[in-house]
Amino acid sequence: MVSNRAIRWSILAALASGILLIGYTYKKYRIAPRIAFPDLRVTDALGAKGTLKPRPGRPLVVVFYASWCHDCARELPKLNAAWSKNLQQVDVALVTDEGIATMVQYRNLHRYPFAFYTISESFDTYGVHAIPTTYVLNAQGETVFTKVGDVDWQSAELARVTSP
Repeated sequence: MVSNRAIRWSILAALASGILLIGYTYKKYRIAPRIAFPDLRVTDALGAKGTLKPRPGRPLVVVFYASWCHDCARELPKLNAAWSKNLQQVDVALVTDEGIATMVQYRNLHRYPFAFYTISESFDTYGVHAIPTTYVLNAQGETVFTKVGDVDWQSAELARVTSP
């Protein structure tokens, strides 16, 4: 016969495990990982390799996306609209872990006025497990904003961090 104490401990252990699993899942899929952008090696459409860093005096928005991502298909037009209205002092880099051919095809299909890059590693290498994942780097290259998923491009916080 199982004692009440053993049942209580079993329930407590199951609850603790559930809470840990929820916390891990939330962190993995809803919190943008820290990325050392000087270490992120990117390749442009012409095959030139480099890193992502803001141009002098201009913030840089970096969005990790994929051509197959439905959330990205909703997010990137909103970013484009916000950029056209009030973010033209900001550079935008879209980064995928798909190959150059897929990246170029996506770029040519959508014609966003942004820089497109690919990385040779998977997003998992950098801890990016959900897309779109957005970063804003200030003019000094410091990450000042991160968001996994939908971004409110009209928010006061983004207006503040995207000011040159």
